[in-house]
Amino acid sequence: MSLPDHERKRGWLKPTFIVFFATVVFPLVLTASVSGKSAAEKLLTTMVQPLFIAIATVLAIGFVLLRRNERRVGATLICGASLMWVVSMPFFASRLIDSWEASIESSTPSASEPFDYLIVLGGGTSVAPDGRAQFSSAGDRVGYAASLYLSGVAKRLVTTGDTLHLDGSLSGSFQPKDDPSTQTKKIWMGLGIPAEAISELAGQNTFSEMASLKEHPEYWQGKRCGILTSAFHLPRAMKLAERVGVQAKPIAADHRTSTGPVTFNQFLPETDGLVRFQMIFKEWLAMRISR
Repeated sequence: MSLPDHERKRGWLKPTFIVFFATVVFPLVLTASVSGKSAAEKLLTTMVQPLFIAIATVLAIGFVLLRRNERRVGATLICGASLMWVVSMPFFASRLIDSWEASIESSTPSASEPFDYLIVLGGGTSVAPDGRAQFSSAGDRVGYAASLYLSGVAKRLVTTGDTLHLDGSLSGSFQPKDDPSTQTKKIWMGLGIPAEAISELAGQNTFSEMASLKEHPEYWQGKRCGILTSAFHLPRAMKLAERVGVQAKPIAADHRTSTGPVTFNQFLPETDGLVRFQMIFKEWLAMRISR
């Protein structure tokens, strides 16, 4: 039974207040009483971000619609917003990444058993506005590989990755400097690694990188070879390597596992948590289609 018009007009106030109290007031008061003023201020900073405001608004609208007996739409909005809240929580994303990265055991490099070749997958570099090669968010791949070479754990380094070839691009074409392998080689040489100790391997994605590696058995057949990439990317990379018959040891860099104590902030939706969830979902999907 639908509500009278005057009740429909006022029906938004109570559910909106309940959502506001449950998602904003209660967490702030609880955080301030347990963890102090600084923690509450940090929590408030998260609450004024667009993602949090959008999810809380959709929740409020959903409960308003439920009160107005528009249950199907209201329940759909509440379920959708709740799902988005969960998958974008840093707590959920961190546990998901912890589990994903632990799904494969990484080798521990040792100078007593150096690698003949260390294959470093592209994706750890970018180009600065001045044209300088620089580390990207996954730059630990490049830095860790350099440290392994300089400490005698790897005899030779192989960097992978070239750029996509686009037809009809509105912003021009990619240049050789845009190749991840070229960027990585420049950084390594700048760190004192000689050019003759570095090889470049083609590949526009992980699948094609492994196909290229298969065509160079001198890097891995009968050799001590390692494949180094980000820990979250390692399960997919090694599955593709095994599929094409490449024999190599997995080496993890750029760990994204959670550290430190659990705080109230980790239970609020954040864009960083959503990005982490999307990153693992992408890896899972690519593994399902063997790409």
